[in-house]
Amino acid sequence: MKNNLFKSILLPVLLLAGICFSHCSKNDPNPSFKTGRNEFTINVDGFTREYIVHVPKTYTGSSSVPVVIMCHGTSQSGDQYYNISGWKEVGDSLNILTVYPSALEYCIEEDGETTTTAKWNSFPGGFAFCPGQNMKDDVAFMRQMIAALEKQYHIDSKRIYMAGFSNGGQFSATCAIQMSDILAAVISVGGGGSLPRDTVYTPIRQLPVMLMFGNKDGKLLKALGLPGDASVPMGFDALYTAYPQLYFAQAKPYINDFGLNEMNYTVSGDTNSVVTADFVGLSGNPNNVFKMVEVKGLEHEYPNGINYPIRGAVYHWGWFKNYSLP
Repeated sequence: MKNNLFKSILLPVLLLAGICFSHCSKNDPNPSFKTGRNEFTINVDGFTREYIVHVPKTYTGSSSVPVVIMCHGTSQSGDQYYNISGWKEVGDSLNILTVYPSALEYCIEEDGETTTTAKWNSFPGGFAFCPGQNMKDDVAFMRQMIAALEKQYHIDSKRIYMAGFSNGGQFSATCAIQMSDILAAVISVGGGGSLPRDTVYTPIRQLPVMLMFGNKDGKLLKALGLPGDASVPMGFDALYTAYPQLYFAQAKPYINDFGLNEMNYTVSGDTNSVVTADFVGLSGNPNNVFKMVEVKGLEHEYPNGINYPIRGAVYHWGWFKNYSLP
């Protein structure tokens, strides 16, 4: 009698527990994770691609978190930017998942020289791939990487951001056109401009974009025919009066591609430190904005508080956090 009573009570409980265990494990958005550095590889179009994910110490998997993807420059790697960009520290303090993909190496022709180095397959500008190069689809890499992140972690799919430096900035601008359906906002840093000046592109969505550069950026100075120890004027009126060709390399491509109101912008800041120009779109959409940032004394580098007083990751998150996918 007791045995039958025990079975009648315990068996349904065990069955329910088994059903719950199976169901909960299968549908857990984040079944397992390790805080800190995580290295991953994925196969994209038959080729192995690498990226690093930094999981903040405060991440639990119980609630969704934003994601920032940081793209390195020429001859650099995701590993370098994991260590020097300052993004993992911001991620730890604000519970943000930060990601550091690596570009592949190609033969390129740049500044009259031929070399083999890491490059993102971005819109043309400043360099050319050697004839016969088998270019890989880096946009496909980003999309597949983000899909993998969504499976592995509990991320906020409306708050995925991308920042890039130099050639990584060119690639980020490429993604602002081709991936604006899944990116909330995009920042490009370094050089004179990040979008081609001779071709107008149509983005999937007119998302928020930023271009940051220093008035002592060596790439910019070289393009203008200036010596390496020179600097360009601070303030956009002074800058574009002195170098009108720079306006057509920096601001005009963004104005054309993102449907911005060329006559409607607000300038603020201090010419002794940082000057900004904020453009709004003709669409009237509050997310259709473009921010230009000129930094006094910044050379061709991603500012991290050590190579330059401004911490780029902190400054950029202050802007990113205002935007999300509609």
